[in-house]
Amino acid sequence: MAGIYIHIPFCMQKCGYCDFYSLVGLSDKSEFVSALCAEISLRKDELVSPSVNTVYFGGGTPSVLKIADFECIILALKETYDLSNLQEFTIEVNPDDINLAYLLELKKLGFNRLSMGIQSFNDRILSFMNRRHSTQEAVKAVEMAQIAGFDNISIDLIYGIPDMSQAEWKNSIDSAIALQVQHISAYHLTIEPGTAFYKKLKLNIIHEVEDKKSIAQYNVLIDKLTRAGFDDYEISNFSLPGYQSKHNSSYWNFKNYVGLGPSAHSFIGHTRRWNVADLKKYMHQIKKEEIFYEEEILSETDIYNETIMLGLRTKNGVRLSDIESMNKEIVRFFNERMRNNILFKKIYILDGRLKVYKDKKILTDQIISDFFVV
Repeated sequence: MAGIYIHIPFCMQKCGYCDFYSLVGLSDKSEFVSALCAEISLRKDELVSPSVNTVYFGGGTPSVLKIADFECIILALKETYDLSNLQEFTIEVNPDDINLAYLLELKKLGFNRLSMGIQSFNDRILSFMNRRHSTQEAVKAVEMAQIAGFDNISIDLIYGIPDMSQAEWKNSIDSAIALQVQHISAYHLTIEPGTAFYKKLKLNIIHEVEDKKSIAQYNVLIDKLTRAGFDDYEISNFSLPGYQSKHNSSYWNFKNYVGLGPSAHSFIGHTRRWNVADLKKYMHQIKKEEIFYEEEILSETDIYNETIMLGLRTKNGVRLSDIESMNKEIVRFFNERMRNNILFKKIYILDGRLKVYKDKKILTDQIISDFFVV
């Protein structure tokens, strides 16, 4: 079975760190929903089987859409795919967009998982990141979701934020745990070109956090969440038992998924596709039934690099047999890198899988890059 990702490209304002494709405002919303439904129909024959087990609405900010918009989109999905085996139906929401009535309607539509972009439980930091909600609104949003009957709630946090103290970070983690959510995603702030933070960085208004501080923040994250019963099943994702993200896990395990909407990515067989990251072009080309995407067939080197990148980020690690079946040059290169990293106690082998030591997880990106064939 496959997964479906749907990109909603609208936001009410742009966060300082965000480099995802999104537009401020809702002026083209109706035309977008029509184009999205048309894309769903156009791509009905791509999957070998129409059976889908996860659907994920991301963005942007999906919660800026009205319930009627979701009804149209879900109807198009049901007319195209077999959703009878749907296990996980996720929507990303912002705390300031939702109320109890809206959440109850989402539940009626079949959504069974919420991913809430909170990022911090500190009003000063929320303002710095240009978030629209307050700490009080975030807490209330989670409580409303629980009242509405959502028992699979994930919240996002960010660390590595300039001028954020260790005490402020600890408080955000404690606040998240206290809300009794089932899943927490915690990401280190990355300052990407084109973002508001990048401009401030170049103007020397803000500065990136030192590695020592980042490591300390990640270590306290691991410690607190582990003590609270969360499993660090991926470097940035933590869940209570039984609440791992099925949709995101499909990415890490090379399962097929269809990406719908502007800028959305798909992976089917060994082909990766990405839709045009321009709403006007997307809608125009869909309407004219013209090609609205680019694609590439992954080479064995691409597959090797992705196997390393996705595997080492997870608790399961990289299955050695997946590498051993590749060509001799790749295997030779991999074995050399493996010996070096084992020697420096960055990785280890357990049950036929290569894994990163827990105290080296903060260095995972560096370890991965050392294994890459370029």
